[in-house]
Order: sequence, then structure tokens, then C-alpha cells
Amino acid sequence: MTLKPFINLIALCILLFSAAVRAEEYSFVALGDTSYEIPDDYPLYRSLIATINAANPRFSIHVGDTKGWGSCDDDFQLGQKAFFDSFKQPVVYTFGNNEWADCWKENRGSMDPLVVLQSMRAIFFAEAASMGQAKMPLQRQSDGEGFPVYSENVRWATQEVTFATVNVVGEHNNQFLRNEALWREFVDREQANVAWIAAAFQNAAFAGHKAIVIALHSDIFSDLGKMEGGAFQPVLQAISQGAAGFAGQVLVVHGHEHTFIIDRPLRVWDAEASTSVGDNLTRLEVYGWPDMKAVRVSVDTSKPWVFGFEPLYTEPSLSPAFQD
Repeated sequence: MTLKPFINLIALCILLFSAAVRAEEYSFVALGDTSYEIPDDYPLYRSLIATINAANPRFSIHVGDTKGWGSCDDDFQLGQKAFFDSFKQPVVYTFGNNEWADCWKENRGSMDPLVVLQSMRAIFFAEAASMGQAKMPLQRQSDGEGFPVYSENVRWATQEVTFATVNVVGEHNNQFLRNEALWREFVDREQANVAWIAAAFQNAAFAGHKAIVIALHSDIFSDLGKMEGGAFQPVLQAISQGAAGFAGQVLVVHGHEHTFIIDRPLRVWDAEASTSVGDNLTRLEVYGWPDMKAVRVSVDTSKPWVFGFEPLYTEPSLSPAFQD
């Protein structure tokens, strides 16, 4: 009696088990533009975090703007880190404009944005791991070659999906000409962001992943984002080109405009070919203040569209400043 049939059966079982593991459905939560009225919004924010904890996602992504106005100093940033560390599951944070790029404004603390940014990197990305009570390892752009400063740009992978964040913020991505230092910061960070996006697509393709998720703060799909030579155009171009050459699905998650949107912003119909391009890129814009809500994103790589979306919140979900 030969063992070959049994070996073949075992190999088949392993193959089927591996496929089942790869296709396992999971979810993550996306949120942003939280707690504009400080400290009045904090109880509502804690309630939202409790709801996220109860939903038990694989991890959460906060796409920036942890406040509307007020000081950007270390005490504020450390307070936000304490909120992130109250998430039971891992949470990854990418910066918004209100907590660093706009900190030169009087109603945001009259601070030097470059000093604030340097401090935030030390507070939130001192180690190559997520925040939250459960840690998740991250690959920081600063851990590789060429861009030693950009620890806030991170990447990780979960079951055939590549995730990446880039520091791209509204209103104008710190593209200001007030002084040379700010301009140089913008130019250098833009180059780092474009390189990190390209690397994310390359890694996803090399790994044979079915999808890629890119999270950032600003709405790069707006008319301002598409402006040639503008503050967001190179990043939008990098994502568009990456999506065009990628066989799987692409999800871009952002905030800034405070409006829950799911659409295909790059979809263009080709009448002559009777087909469309840009179908594989979906945009999720998360809720924002005064709505203290999040979005649960389901991920199932056995399905051609991969992603599903569901609002996640408790009542009341509206900032006290807007409640009757």
C-alpha cells in the first residue's frame, strides 16, 4: 500500500486550509476629525472609543484632526496619545492639519509647525508599533533608506491586504511661502510621501495582495487636489498611477471635509471602448465633527470588491455644541 494518496490528501487539506485562512473576513475601523470642542466633546469621544472597543475590529485608523482649535503643545498631544492608548485593539494615527500644520494660527496656539511636527513624531512614533492596548508592528518609512525623518509614514499587511499611511494634510498641506523652512518642509515631505506610496504598491504587487489601503487626512480628490502644481497633485498622481498598474482593489481613506462619502472618484467612462477606467479605486471619506461617528470597514479578499462599509456610533453622536 502506497502512502502517495494520503500525502496528496494531506497536501490538499493544507491547501484548502491556507485558502480559508487567506480568505477570512475581518474588519477595521476608520475615523477622524474628532473633538473640535475641547473639552466638551471628550465624553462623546470616549463613548465612541467604547463603541469601537465593543465592535472588536482588527485595528483602527484615525485619519487626523484630533482637535479643531486650541493649543498644539505637548500636553495636548500627550492627552491624545492617552485616548489612543484607551483603544483595546491596535490603532494607527496619521496627522491632520489642525494639530501641526495650522498651529501657527492664533486660535491654534501660535506655535512653529515644524517644532510641533518634530515633537509629534517623538510622541506618537517613537517605536515601530501601533498605539492601543494591543500593539501591532509597523514598518516606518524612517526605518529604511533615504527618508530618515518620516516615522509617521507607516505600512503593515493583514491577510492579503497592504495598508499604508502618508502625512498629507489640509488645508494646503503646509505649502506656504511665509518662510523658506516651511517651503522646504513641504517639498521634502512631498517627495517622501510619493516614494512611500510607490513602495506600498510595489510591496503589495510583489506579495500578491488582493488590495491596498492608503490612509491620509486631506481630500486629494477635490478640485484643489487636482490642481497642477498644487499641494496635493503629486500625491494624487502617485496613487492614480499606482492604482492603474495594480491588479487588485485600492481603498483611499481620508477625512478633512467631515462628510461621509463612498465613491469612485477616478472612474471615467470610455465611450469608444464601451468600458471605464479607475473602477478599482474606492474613496472612503469618514465622518467628522460635529458627527462623532466612525466607519467599520469589512475586508473579504474572496470577493472581487473586497471592502464593505457600515457606520459605527452611539447615541447621542452629535457634539454638545450642536445638541438642543
